Amino acid sequence: MREATFAGAEWLCVLIVIVASVSLGWTPEQEPVEEPEVVSLEGTVTLATRDAMDALGLQEFQPGAVAAIDLTRDSVAAPPCEGCEHALTGIMVQGSVLLTGLVDETGRLGRIEANLNLTHLMERGPDGFVHREWLLLDWDAGDRSSTVEVLLVHDPPRWLPGEDRSDATLLTTEEGQISRSGPEVLLRSSESGDDVLLACLPDHFLCRATSPDAILTARRGPARDSLTVEAPPAWVQVPLMQGNLSDGGGWAASLLEAGEEVPNNRTWCPSSGSTLTGETREVITPPPSLAPLATWFIALGETHLLLAPDGVHWTEAEDGDVRCAALTDASGTLRLGISEYAA
Repeated sequence: MREATFAGAEWLCVLIVIVASVSLGWTPEQEPVEEPEVVSLEGTVTLATRDAMDALGLQEFQPGAVAAIDLTRDSVAAPPCEGCEHALTGIMVQGSVLLTGLVDETGRLGRIEANLNLTHLMERGPDGFVHREWLLLDWDAGDRSSTVEVLLVHDPPRWLPGEDRSDATLLTTEEGQISRSGPEVLLRSSESGDDVLLACLPDHFLCRATSPDAILTARRGPARDSLTVEAPPAWVQVPLMQGNLSDGGGWAASLLEAGEEVPNNRTWCPSSGSTLTGETREVITPPPSLAPLATWFIALGETHLLLAPDGVHWTEAEDGDVRCAALTDASGTLRLGISEYAA
């Protein structure tokens, strides 16, 4: 059994930060207008904190590595998933990520070349309510590769109004639009119509927009038709056999605070047909909200990913090359699912 590589909330935070400027999410439908859309993102993100480094599996390196990104963005659409009432819409971001300035404990320098493919989908009804969200990640970096799916079930559904609420979050100054709270974000528009985002990571408290962690340019072009993609597989209940995880600890420590183990013989996973081995624990503190990152999205007029699920039991189990984690409510209904496969 391989060692699990998913790093919980920090994994999600860093990846969402990297692609925030190319609309990880989408803008609710409005009257058609001839306005350019974000088509690519390029720039650098300095991983200035320990959490940011650990999130990309770089525990043996010192903080301060630089991720140079060159990503393209496309709108995507998918047919309704199994159990869904509405078609899915979202975006796909893909391209290269070059990590440089990697310094290990002996002082040796290194670099990592990776390819990122990230798709964010929503099931949103005509009434403006979002019932489910998916984050599909393929991080191709050799022996540090990982394929992860995150499913969020909103109950009650998430309300996405069409009106722009950015005025309450961003303050217009002579330098550009700057965030009122949270990590500092400064948005500047160029004469070409592109946007330049100067931003700080949420956990870097000494960072300022005048000397940011990230300098990203979101390039705009004519609106294009959406690409058609497959709907994610359905999550189903599978048998659970109590047992220890192969890496001893699992993801819980990096994603939430879990308590005592509780009896359980069922869990959730998109892979059916086999019994998984793992454990279920009481949830003391649920997964953190990604609200601090909302400013990155609002700065460019986009809808941010909402990760604020609530549940009472956390189950983590594995079988062969798949590991599944499920946050469930008191009735056993799935609220958050995370699966990881060997790349």
